[in-house]
Amino acid sequence: MRVGKPPVVGIPSTPPGAVSSSTGFRRLIGLLLAISAAYGIVFIGIALGRGWPAGFGDSFALWSWGRFLADHPAATIYDPALLHPAQLALGLDPGASYPFSYPPIFLPALWLLGRLSGPVACVVLMLLTLPLLLWATAGRDWRWPVAAAVLAAPATTINIISGQTGFLEAGLLAGGLRLAGERPVLGGLLLGLAAYKPQLGLLVPIALIAAGAWRAIAAAAATGAVLFLITCLLFGPPIWLAWLEAVPRFSSQVAAESTQIRHLIPTVEAALLQLGAAPGAARLGQAAMTVLTAAAVWRLFRSGVSPMAAAGLLVGSLLATPYAFVYDLVLLTPAVIWFIAERQRAGAELHAADLLAVVIAMLSPVLMVAGGGGFPVATVSVVVLFGAVVIRSEVVRARLAAAADRGCGVAFGPPQREV
Repeated sequence: MRVGKPPVVGIPSTPPGAVSSSTGFRRLIGLLLAISAAYGIVFIGIALGRGWPAGFGDSFALWSWGRFLADHPAATIYDPALLHPAQLALGLDPGASYPFSYPPIFLPALWLLGRLSGPVACVVLMLLTLPLLLWATAGRDWRWPVAAAVLAAPATTINIISGQTGFLEAGLLAGGLRLAGERPVLGGLLLGLAAYKPQLGLLVPIALIAAGAWRAIAAAAATGAVLFLITCLLFGPPIWLAWLEAVPRFSSQVAAESTQIRHLIPTVEAALLQLGAAPGAARLGQAAMTVLTAAAVWRLFRSGVSPMAAAGLLVGSLLATPYAFVYDLVLLTPAVIWFIAERQRAGAELHAADLLAVVIAMLSPVLMVAGGGGFPVATVSVVVLFGAVVIRSEVVRARLAAAADRGCGVAFGPPQREV
């Protein structure tokens, strides 16, 4: 919603501290995308030179889990004592460890990947899920700059060379949020499918309830119920008990090994640990951030499901979760694009602070992989970007309230400029 045609008194056409969204802004973004694209070409080329699986990280894990399902009872995939030897027989590096912690609803997809050879499974995963992310980000309003931004984003490169499912999760969440208002059943279906990574969907029920998107909630719940029944029929009900028993064990393993990989974990808890906080204080800080983020997302969605609110949820998901990894920063790509698009569609200038938040957030995966200099730059960038989304949403909310007090209509027509 936007304020209609009556002018807004006292707001300059170019507010102090704003960055022009015209030629200069486009050139800057174009330069950043060109540098990011060059980064992607170089590192994907290096990965191809190393071959599979060495060049594509976790793709071996995904493929080995699917292979394991073909020869073993499904519930035993949660037992590292049985899974690890089977992975070694498939060619796992003896020094590596890939325990399985996903909920059972992910098993049918993994079983299909396991029917393919390892390299083919990796290629198929990327070819199927990257277009999903492109569609979820652009929707019907397809523009080549959006596609270029998604493809060139450093998070895209990181996910490819990680051989991970970041495109799938981001595509399902972004697509589900995009459709939750106009096509709630389909939107809820996508959000239900995104539950294969439940730690990144903690805020989804809060957002949908706040927006009153009851049909989307019902569709998501029905999708979850159907997936539960399918897994029970395919693998037996005990598969769920095996998963519930495995989650604490996996969490303990991550905590024990996090010292070596902490710079690749963009959560608040990992950031506090990286800064020297005690484990108990870090967990408390994570819990506090989860509550604060949930409250902010609730407020964002009280006005309905909008691109700005959806951007806030995608960014906030990385703050609310106790577990995420560098490849999960793919969630930032549609969020940043929606944030910029909404600011431009509202006729607003992009402030220097907004631009800084956007640039650092998009570059944060590169900084994480490089080590970050011991500073949790990715987590800080996510906090700053989330703050920018919330602040701009509050500005719009205040302007709409002021327009209502003056008797101005609210319409979807040509917007007025906002600060």
